Amino acid sequence: MSTRFFIATLFCSLLPVSLVAGGISYSVDFEGLNDSKALKEIKLASHLTSLKKRPPASINALRYRAESDIPALLKILQAHGYYEASVDVQIVEIYSDVNVVVRINPGPRYSLESFDIQLYCESPKIENTCCTVPLEDIGVQLGKPALTEAILNGEMRVLQRLSECGYPLAKVESREVVVDGKTKEVNVSLKVKTGEKAEFGPTAIVGTTRVKPRYIRQKLQWKEGEEYDSSLVEKTQNVLVDTGLFNSVLITHEETLSANGEIPLRVEVSESKHKNVNFGVSYQTVFGPGFTFGWANSNVGGMGRTLSLQGDITRISQTGVMTYLHPDFGRIGQDMIAQGQAAHEDIFAYSMRSYSLMDRFERQINLKTRGSLGLKGSRLYVTESVQNGNFWLLEMPLYLRWSNANSLLNPTRGATIQYTVTPAFNIADSKEVYLTQQLTAGVYNALDSKARVVFANKLTFGSITSNGLLAVPLCNRFLGGTEEDLRGYRYKSVSPLKKGKPLGGRSAIYYTFETRFRLTETIGLVPFFDLGSVYTTEYPKMDGKWFKSAGLGFRFFTFMGPFRVDLAFPLDRRKGIDGAFKVYVSIGQMF
Repeated sequence: MSTRFFIATLFCSLLPVSLVAGGISYSVDFEGLNDSKALKEIKLASHLTSLKKRPPASINALRYRAESDIPALLKILQAHGYYEASVDVQIVEIYSDVNVVVRINPGPRYSLESFDIQLYCESPKIENTCCTVPLEDIGVQLGKPALTEAILNGEMRVLQRLSECGYPLAKVESREVVVDGKTKEVNVSLKVKTGEKAEFGPTAIVGTTRVKPRYIRQKLQWKEGEEYDSSLVEKTQNVLVDTGLFNSVLITHEETLSANGEIPLRVEVSESKHKNVNFGVSYQTVFGPGFTFGWANSNVGGMGRTLSLQGDITRISQTGVMTYLHPDFGRIGQDMIAQGQAAHEDIFAYSMRSYSLMDRFERQINLKTRGSLGLKGSRLYVTESVQNGNFWLLEMPLYLRWSNANSLLNPTRGATIQYTVTPAFNIADSKEVYLTQQLTAGVYNALDSKARVVFANKLTFGSITSNGLLAVPLCNRFLGGTEEDLRGYRYKSVSPLKKGKPLGGRSAIYYTFETRFRLTETIGLVPFFDLGSVYTTEYPKMDGKWFKSAGLGFRFFTFMGPFRVDLAFPLDRRKGIDGAFKVYVSIGQMF
């Protein structure tokens, strides 16, 4: 045997081994199914797609992989109402290309004809009529595709509905699903044992170390002896989590009733850290470099009361604030906030020092409305302005906010209306009284279901009723040009001018329009336009010069909310006053 023949024979004998070692790469096509939701689940469950990066060693191994998918795919199709579906797999080889074709014949889609619920306490012969469960309450729609997920969800909602009207121990005794091949319909029958009707029993508090159990008991949304309602249990859990005092909250009940028909409950908590220190740095073209620092104890006296100290220092302002928050003051849902503040602001319009004490009460009036009423005393020193002065002010700010917006930091649907009114009495030499009012409305409209494009509009109207402009300290007048209105202009400088400096106004109107594009899950762009003006009269004249600004915002969406960077340009730039642009950085949308 020649050497050349030996080498060729060895190469040919080893060639299949090399192919086996490398595996067979292939592509996959799914054909015949137009149901996008079911097709997505099929692709996720298929080994042909999930194991593509681990190619099989041979065509036979690939065929085994493909055929082993069929039972799982049929199960998914049946869960989506395709009870007569069939799946066929073909492997097509064209030279070195291997393609797997999964042909799906879904057949007719079955619909849900009936969903019968039989409730009984101990015996199916004695029906329970104390609590009804309408199909619309559990999200079941007859005549729609018979989806397994919808049937199981409906079953769980039956138990939830029963637990909300006094039956926490209800359970499904049997489920019967009849598939009719002639009519292409599915009939579901549930037999549910409700058990005895229950009342809230004694509640045990477990896991507290620094929080007093009395504080948790104040947050309970139910009273012992009331009819059991699981929605109150869920609400209590949410309320306790929202306090920030606990890492976890678990509320459970016993599996048997007491002799008097009560069900004992157990609230188990894991406490979080209650003292914290914070600090941060920032930079904006308006304020320059900034530094913030603070300390807080969120569990003063073991009753969830908060004492905090906060300091903020920038190039043009320095502020120190001490705050004491007393939750549920006098009644559940009403908070008392006492606050002392010292501040200094040195800007183009004025230089101001202030010292103030305030006490206010905040209350959640209903799910959409919140309000507050307070009393504030302050000492103001205004210099380097067109109207300097020292003032002793006594104010009574009232605040109301209604909102059905779907988010606080990134609203995409709904509306928000805010109204503030502040009577103020200058108890210094002037003895003047004035009334400041401001109404702001924001509306959010998403153009698609995923809120990839949102139109956001905001209109602000402000007015001060007073005996002339001199009755109002200049720093408390309307001055446009902040991150909330007329972005791009010099900070708090948009108003009538006197000797080249802002005079401030007794009325103002601002309008902002933003188009919020969410390009990816993390990146967004927001072109915006601002319009407005300030007047010395009590109400806007709606004539004269209107100031306009435009710009582009960048959004980086995080778990805390969108990180915002706005670049704004004044379109009516005033020589010697306004710069070419302004940059604003913060967390959350502008409104």
